[in-house]
Amino acid sequence: MVKEYSPVKSAVTASQVAGELYRASLIARQLSLAAKNSQAVVHRAGSRVAGLKVISEYFADLALKTIKLAEDINTISLDISQMAVERWRLNTLIGHLFDSQEKNANDNVEQIVHDIQTHQLELNNRFNIEIRKLESQLEEIQQYMQASRVIAVSFRLEATQTDEYQGILDDMADNIDVFSEKIKQHVIGAKNYIDRLLQS
Repeated sequence: MVKEYSPVKSAVTASQVAGELYRASLIARQLSLAAKNSQAVVHRAGSRVAGLKVISEYFADLALKTIKLAEDINTISLDISQMAVERWRLNTLIGHLFDSQEKNANDNVEQIVHDIQTHQLELNNRFNIEIRKLESQLEEIQQYMQASRVIAVSFRLEATQTDEYQGILDDMADNIDVFSEKIKQHVIGAKNYIDRLLQS
């Protein structure tokens, strides 16, 4: 049997996750801008920092993937929220139908309730699938941010090969670190909201 979570808690959790990921996507856009700036500096520095070119391109790709994933997660969160509202409405409808059946001794309600409960079960299964998908994508962003921090270290090491641009490149690596950590914290916040829902 698939666990059914409170529709109200589900809707609230989905909006909290969406909020965390919205904030993360704003930071990811800053991360993308930092990646573009690093590409420009690497281009200016030329062959002296050839190793940075690959790192910079990978970093830019990582930033774009993070933005895309954040947008996908927000779409999933919206779907989860809509399913939660639909589940709440169906629960309310079933309650009213049972009240009607008791007051009017109406036997026709049983088939309607059965059909609604079947729909609820399907909806609950879809909901659980979406929650798992959401968890998976949050984990993927977290892995991207870990990779981003490794890239920042590589960036710093390669930056030591150039005297003229080392300060700028070190600052860029610091920005990569800061943005990555902020995104990671928002992802952890989103995962915590989901964990609380799943444990309820």
